[in-house]
Amino acid sequence: METDVDTICAISTPHGEGGIGIIRISGSKAHDILKRLFITKSNKKVFYTHKLYLGYIINPFTKKEIDEVFAVYMRAPKTYTKEDVVEIYSHGGLAVQQKIISCIIKCGARLAEPGEFTKRAFLNGRIDLLQAESVLDIIQSETDAELESAITHLKGILSHKINTIKDNLKNALVEIEALIDFSDEDIHIEQQDIIIKLNEAKNALDLIIDSYYEGRAIKSGFQVLILGRANVGKSSLLNALLLEDKAIVTPIPGTTRDIIEDTIHIKGIKIKIIDTAGIRKPENIVEDMGIERAIQKINEADLILWVLDGSEAYKDDDEDVFNSIKNKNIIAVINKTDLPKILDAEIIKGKTSKIIEISALNNSGIDKLKVFIYKNLMVKKKKRQPVLVTNMRHRDALEKALVYVGRAVDILIASEPLEFAAFELNDALYHLGLITGETCSDDILNSIFERFCIGK
Repeated sequence: METDVDTICAISTPHGEGGIGIIRISGSKAHDILKRLFITKSNKKVFYTHKLYLGYIINPFTKKEIDEVFAVYMRAPKTYTKEDVVEIYSHGGLAVQQKIISCIIKCGARLAEPGEFTKRAFLNGRIDLLQAESVLDIIQSETDAELESAITHLKGILSHKINTIKDNLKNALVEIEALIDFSDEDIHIEQQDIIIKLNEAKNALDLIIDSYYEGRAIKSGFQVLILGRANVGKSSLLNALLLEDKAIVTPIPGTTRDIIEDTIHIKGIKIKIIDTAGIRKPENIVEDMGIERAIQKINEADLILWVLDGSEAYKDDDEDVFNSIKNKNIIAVINKTDLPKILDAEIIKGKTSKIIEISALNNSGIDKLKVFIYKNLMVKKKKRQPVLVTNMRHRDALEKALVYVGRAVDILIASEPLEFAAFELNDALYHLGLITGETCSDDILNSIFERFCIGK
């Protein structure tokens, strides 16, 4: 893959009013374009690399002054894209930035595509594909934990782990191919030693894959479904968890007709809280549709808060709800502790040991519930890994690589033809290369970088 030879430009700051706007140019014409547009206050004609200059952007065709700006020229290869790069720091108004961009394009650049600056950084070898994707993760981070994980990936720590595994697989493959090519000669390579190396690679892959559960929690979050029969306080619970009146609350059963959702953060983990229609025999087609959507959400949920009314006896509708979720990860939330207790707790204990009592109306027990939610979602969490897999594409490629390495081990143990083991290891290396970019197709690259903003 080769980088485009043309010069690209874009506004790198969000459109709209602001104190400053950053315009970026990358490519072989960047320096010449800057010299045509920019005049320093001291009227210097030479731009030293990586030095900031104060001056004016002048339209080279009309000779009219556009804006007073700072500008910096950065000579390749010590730049973000490893190409010549210019950055112009103008005032943040949309009109002035558009005028500058228009002049840059007339001087020989073209408007960059989404993510094209980072794509060039990857294609020119400054970063690998995993690091390139982490740039977008940093931009989109919503929590400290998410940002920390993205920065770890940008530093190349996960890439280093994957490359170490790839090197071990390549070494094993070289030894296997030597045994194939020189089978008639006395080569001091023991198949058992190769098996040991491959098992070490399997263990390393297992450890990285195992981090995905926590990594996914940090990046994408979990879905927590609030479910129960009508009028047990589901919407009140949603409002209490969100600390705002997101859902309408009335004493009339069936008030919630559709899915209502929002996101909270507990200990750095994103949790999407979803309120649903009360499960009961519907009284009209609208309520029926709401109940059907609630039931559909059950299979998608990572955790279900089964809400019960502590001020009423256990009902058939409660049992119907439980039967629909009994095989899921559930917490029984006994609501309305501000009222006299009537619900027989022994009935609930016979169905789940995870029970918590709250009053959504008075916010009593809500903080304890949040901690309980976190613990139940992170039950699979083992010892914190220094680096986490947060991307499903990476996880899938790692799992496929693990399968191929496992097959290679089985082939060697069974003393089957060594060519088969070599095929499996080549497939494993291909899938690991998909993560860091060595074996990525243009379609995959385009699908990754088109998610970026234009200017990054």
